[in-house]
Amino acid sequence: MARRKGTRTSNFGVGKRESHDASGFYDRFDDVQINKVEQLVRHPDEFQSQIFQGDSRAMEEIPDGSVALVVTSPPYFAGKQYEEEFDRDGIPESYGEYLQMLEDVFAACARKLEPGGRIAVNVANLGRKPYRSLSADVITILQDKLGLLLRGEIIWQKGEGANGSCAWGSFRSAANPVLRDVSERIIVASKDQFARALTVEQRRSRELPHANDILTEDFLASTLDIWEIPPESARRVNHPAPFPVELPEQLIRLYTFQDDLVLDPFLGSGSTVLAALRTGRRYAGYDLDPAYIAIARERVAAFESSVGETRPSTAADGQTFPERASSDGKGAQKLAYDLLVEAGFPAETIEVNRRVPRTGVTINLQADDAHGNRWYFDVSGAFTRHRGGFLRTDTVWKALGRAYALRATISARDGEGSERGIPLVFLTTVLPKRPSEGDTALRAAGSDAFYDVIDMLSFDGLDRLRRYAAEGPGVGPLKGFWTVDKPTPA
Repeated sequence: MARRKGTRTSNFGVGKRESHDASGFYDRFDDVQINKVEQLVRHPDEFQSQIFQGDSRAMEEIPDGSVALVVTSPPYFAGKQYEEEFDRDGIPESYGEYLQMLEDVFAACARKLEPGGRIAVNVANLGRKPYRSLSADVITILQDKLGLLLRGEIIWQKGEGANGSCAWGSFRSAANPVLRDVSERIIVASKDQFARALTVEQRRSRELPHANDILTEDFLASTLDIWEIPPESARRVNHPAPFPVELPEQLIRLYTFQDDLVLDPFLGSGSTVLAALRTGRRYAGYDLDPAYIAIARERVAAFESSVGETRPSTAADGQTFPERASSDGKGAQKLAYDLLVEAGFPAETIEVNRRVPRTGVTINLQADDAHGNRWYFDVSGAFTRHRGGFLRTDTVWKALGRAYALRATISARDGEGSERGIPLVFLTTVLPKRPSEGDTALRAAGSDAFYDVIDMLSFDGLDRLRRYAAEGPGVGPLKGFWTVDKPTPA
């Protein structure tokens, strides 16, 4: 078979890009300086993740060339409380001084980045009379003044509308309507080269960070240039302008390997270091304000205490099932199938995408436990950590609709002869947050609508599935999603 020719830049564009040659397009621009570097500075093994109170224009505690990713959200220059605190330290009074401060900090970050390391800067554009594009000014600093390679610009959509405090300008009139701010920008750039220095195989042989843990659907969602992530509550975090942990977490999974070093020079309430901790990366964070340093450390301590020190047994490769699942990057259906096998449901009893007669429902997976009891498994929601699983309320309603259709049609007898529905388990990557609308709806439906909700990437969820596979539906539902064992039906 003849090899298919790669696509290339044309006057009318191309439908697909396969081995695409875009040199004709880039030849029209000034030369971009790419310095391919194969030497890396391994951040010292003795360097532990740390939070520093200090000026991020120096950051002498961090070795040059050792940071894989900088993720930060600088002060907004919008008169918020922390800018008043910065002013007491001489930073900054005018917009020109503010931009100079950003340039100084980003220059220090560039020194700390390894070859191919990335910097992701979250900014909100300013004002309407006139409008000032802070994102454009940040691009000028990163690309034109510091010589970094611009990778792109992500739009962070915080909501579909604004609250009652927004400025409408001339309401329902062409006299002077005002655009409403529901988005921010994330500017992403690389140092020296676009690819990370060294191949994955070279990194593995040199015992450098090399392991990926981004799911397939997460990768597809994260490489889009619009991210829909709800903002964090300032009151809950006790910071005037926090950004949600989900935002740096998504950047970290996309742009770094496990055990890479992540840096935030404007630490604030600590969302970046918390995201690094949650994803198995090392972190370093800087802030001038001791109050915010304390908040960040409290959030880290709270997470570490909630995780605890116990871990399930590992396989021969030293990884638990959730860890292997993340590193393999499998799709939803395949991962759910493997999860059931890992939990002890016999592979020969598992059926995929079975249409249940008289219900209009196609169940993702069904399996029999060790006692021959039939189980249904619904793989619920987009299989991503980013607004996936049960984070979307419409996903919850659809899942409950399928559950009620099954419950109204299918029934079985338990060992004592009483009426009992075939247990239906929702398998998902993200549980709904409490007390969100989705969480409230699931709990209101109760255990007579469905049996359990399992986070496929959690150790606790796998443990519950193992007991269900071994002991049958009579053992539960077990405490986990439900607040007690064997909850009373709604």
